[in-house]
Amino acid sequence: MARQKSYKAVLHSVTKGFEAVEDNIRIDLPRNPRNHRQIDHSQYLGAGFDAWAIQSIYVIRALLQGGNFSVSTLIGYSVNGLRFFIAFLLGGALDSPPATPNNLDKRHLERFVSWLKLKYPNGSTAKNYYTSFKSLVIVLGEYGFIEADLKDVLPPNPFPNNAKNTNDADPFSMGEMQRLLSALKSDLIAIHKGNFVGNGAEAMSVLLFITAARSGINTTPLLEMARDALVPHPFVPNLRLINTIKRRGKGAQSKTIRQTNLFDEYNTIPLDGVAVLNKALEISKPLVALASEEISSYVWLYRSGQQGGENKIVTLTGGALYVCAKSICERHTLQDDQGERLNLTLSRLRKTMESRLWKLSGGDILEVSSVMGHSPSVADNHYLRMNDEIKADGATFVGEAFPDKLRGIDVTPTPPGGCKDTLYGNKAPKDGVNHCAEFIHCLGCPSYAIVGTLEDLHRLFSYQQFLYAEIEYFLTDEWESWRKRQYSYIRLIDDFTSRKFNGDLVSQARAKAKMAPHLFWAKKIEFMKKKLGGVI
Repeated sequence: MARQKSYKAVLHSVTKGFEAVEDNIRIDLPRNPRNHRQIDHSQYLGAGFDAWAIQSIYVIRALLQGGNFSVSTLIGYSVNGLRFFIAFLLGGALDSPPATPNNLDKRHLERFVSWLKLKYPNGSTAKNYYTSFKSLVIVLGEYGFIEADLKDVLPPNPFPNNAKNTNDADPFSMGEMQRLLSALKSDLIAIHKGNFVGNGAEAMSVLLFITAARSGINTTPLLEMARDALVPHPFVPNLRLINTIKRRGKGAQSKTIRQTNLFDEYNTIPLDGVAVLNKALEISKPLVALASEEISSYVWLYRSGQQGGENKIVTLTGGALYVCAKSICERHTLQDDQGERLNLTLSRLRKTMESRLWKLSGGDILEVSSVMGHSPSVADNHYLRMNDEIKADGATFVGEAFPDKLRGIDVTPTPPGGCKDTLYGNKAPKDGVNHCAEFIHCLGCPSYAIVGTLEDLHRLFSYQQFLYAEIEYFLTDEWESWRKRQYSYIRLIDDFTSRKFNGDLVSQARAKAKMAPHLFWAKKIEFMKKKLGGVI
């Protein structure tokens, strides 16, 4: 059995006194979304709990130097965790409060939980503060400052049914989303023409909100997006990939140090979203050379505009985004469906996109979670709200155009089936000249139509053959989630056709597609096979 490393031998012992700790009780922080410049535990010294302040700062510094934890997470250990626990200890709720982490026991934490619940009775605030402190306790234990088995120290499930008490923001309704995007579009036009009335922060916020609405990226990865994040999609010409960094914890365990790994995540974004992101890059390009080294690689740069620092180059933060979102909604007098001022946040945009994906996937939760990049349980608990609009809409595979409605109606043939309006359909250019070419997205488009002829079904099953070929082409591990999505589309095609059309007709069309796929898809399949075989 491998010998376990003793972290006690690495860190200074605090049992020998606290001499000369003032210089080591603060940590200067790198650039971070929470905009904190320093973690300072000197404020906790002299109150009888110096060991908590010193040992916590040691482990936080060690984790920061290790590089596997986000700065925001470590700030939370101190600001949301230790700060409130020290306040609890100073409040006199315990007759014999634990002077050191090693004196901590389950009874202390149970009282702390009760204190938090009384202080923050609504929402998830109490749970969030406890979770931050719990994570700090686990790290203190792993570094040897708590000798007891953490299973005997941590209370089991101190916040049962917390999700029922949490008032998360709902996704936007379709009406709210339409009003919001209309306002953002008018601002985008003004930015493009050079007559936008807002300041630099607002202009960048408009571009960021549109990018968020088109990509669904989380707040921190979006704010930290690098200038070289946009890359070509490996196969689909009408899409681009945005490469962002997201930190994911594996979950706290009592016998291993909690790790937070860094993942490169790829989010697809259509070309209209790419144009908006390129506009942000164009506007901020002259500011790169003037920005500090720690933010010069970021996308969302602008001139501060604050008195005395008008020429200082800064980047969007969560706080600045909150102020700008409020200003945008007030300037356009945006209201929600109840007539109140619209509350615009990135989390609501993400939840709205996820709800839309839920519709397009026919309610397949696994499909939605694979697209959005998190586990099914996270999607189910935090994003997919079964509001009345979703229940009423139903989200069928073919959008608005049901087969029984389309019999006898003229439908324009397309490679995956048909379209009720290739010039002015949902994804068409709508310029009266150019026909829609977004064939990859037909199955999720409300203008998609299929009337159940052999020719229509042959085109649909030819597209299915293309999906199979794509899966074989992209076999590396990083495409696993994407392959799951493709398989779900394959299943959707099988399920839909078996329910809607004659079985003999379906079998005939399927066999024809396998033998001789529609020329459009056959050429793409042939190209992939040649490239895979090294012919080209």
